[in-house]
Amino acid sequence: MGDTAVTRLTVGIGSALVVAYSIAVIVAVPRQGAPPTTYAGTSGAAYAFDLLAGLSLLAAGLLAWTDSRTRRVGTLAVLAGVAWFGPDWEGWDGGPGIVRSLGAIAWPLSLAFVVHLGVTFPSGRARSRLQRLTVAAVYGLALAISLGRALFRDPLLDLYCWRNCLENAFLVHADPGFARTLDDVWLRSAIAIGLLLAVSLVRRLLRLSPAGRRTLGPVLVPTALIGAGEAAYAAALIHQPFESPSSGEFGALFMARGACVTALAAGLGWIVVRSARTRAAVSSLAAELTAAPRPGALRDRLAAALGDPRLEVAYWLPGLGRYVDGDGGTVEPSASGNGRVSTPISRGGRTVALVVHDAAHDSLDMEQEIGASARLVVDNERLRAETLAQLADLQASKARIVESADAERRRLERDLHDGVQQQLLGLAFDLRVARTGAEADGDRELTELLDSAVADAQAAFDQLRELAHGIFPAVLAEGGLEAALATLADVAPLPVVLGRVSNARYSAVVETTAYLTVVEAVEDAAARTAGYVEVEARDEGDTLVIGVEDDGSERLGRIVTLDDRVGALGGTVETRARTLRVAIPCA
Repeated sequence: MGDTAVTRLTVGIGSALVVAYSIAVIVAVPRQGAPPTTYAGTSGAAYAFDLLAGLSLLAAGLLAWTDSRTRRVGTLAVLAGVAWFGPDWEGWDGGPGIVRSLGAIAWPLSLAFVVHLGVTFPSGRARSRLQRLTVAAVYGLALAISLGRALFRDPLLDLYCWRNCLENAFLVHADPGFARTLDDVWLRSAIAIGLLLAVSLVRRLLRLSPAGRRTLGPVLVPTALIGAGEAAYAAALIHQPFESPSSGEFGALFMARGACVTALAAGLGWIVVRSARTRAAVSSLAAELTAAPRPGALRDRLAAALGDPRLEVAYWLPGLGRYVDGDGGTVEPSASGNGRVSTPISRGGRTVALVVHDAAHDSLDMEQEIGASARLVVDNERLRAETLAQLADLQASKARIVESADAERRRLERDLHDGVQQQLLGLAFDLRVARTGAEADGDRELTELLDSAVADAQAAFDQLRELAHGIFPAVLAEGGLEAALATLADVAPLPVVLGRVSNARYSAVVETTAYLTVVEAVEDAAARTAGYVEVEARDEGDTLVIGVEDDGSERLGRIVTLDDRVGALGGTVETRARTLRVAIPCA
């Protein structure tokens, strides 16, 4: 028999036992009687509260138990529901002695099951040493008290007995003093356990994220209230050892405890149903996502399914040695802790993605729920993210090349200005001094030769200055784009009308690109026999927009060098017949 068949058989048998137990409770729990031997026997309302609390806890536990992911929690809920009816079995007037004796020793275990459920929820498994010690200590104390009461308590000798005062099927030696001491120890321990449970769960709720409180609150809040109710019940018994179910104080406490148990059952059932819906939503991601979803769609769908807006999906790219998001941007996944956990998504034994989500969804097996088809979506998005990351790297590489070329242009301009131009100026000065001397000596031939040399030196200087300005105008670095365009308008081969030009300063690569854009546009307009050029440069958010318009003949193609330079910075170029619009990112 396979594991699946065994699991189904176990679930079927367990469900049948729970249903049979529920039917037996409905039949056996006494209704109103005189004198009452249970709280359910005091009134119709108490009877309804009693059955509703226990049966709803059994039903919610059975619902959770049928799912392998919440089976531990479901088992604890079923056991707590069984123990809840312990006092009713003890007070079953005319019932079998063994059943009434078992009901008498179940009372302490009810609180132990609730503590175990609350401390370890939602997994039902203790995650830390402190949790394990806490659960073990409560179980140890509850079992010791139950065993001691079973072996040494004779109900005929108990002055405060009101449920089953006739027999104890497990009695070995009657010791009323010891039995009473055990009761006192348990009552005082129940006060401490109940209050500590309430405080610890409230603190846990406060530390959770909003998504965590929405997910776990329906169980943790009523469990904390149950702890407080058990502490109040134990304190009332210490204050008034003779428990009278007909008294207002004890009756109100029973109703309140029953309401809290019912709220716990409702919360557990709601969480189980919602978890199933969440798993269905996660596992159906492949069907929901389109054939070509936009980058990051998987992250958005997972966040919506889990109700966790902070959810992250990071894809590991071995070739690049880093994590990227759906858009290909480099990310550093948040470390586990502070209410966040990381779930790896693997394929073929290799991690392809990391999902960082709220710890409240830790019981949700993300790896399992993202099925084969959804993992294909993960693979596709990872490959797309890798492509986008490579494109981003290529873009950054092109931008670095442009920046490096501009830096080299600036270096050449400085070298020409500070080196060759200064040498030519010095040569021209020396030639003028020599000409003055030749003229004073009356050497006409030498004077004419030196005049020619001075003219040639001046021409070479002018040509070199024009070349240096073309390589990189010094005014651009010193005065910014506005000043550089004004200078360009003075020396352009056709009239340049400057409209609105931003006087802001930008990075060197942005200013250089903007300036060379206008230079290329002016040269292109001149080649198309334009009579004028209108230029503007304005800020639009984090973008510098250059607009150029002329009256020349129609432009027949794109300006390739301009496309390459602007594209390297992530900008765009819109080329039309007589207009040009260039957007350059400034951020």
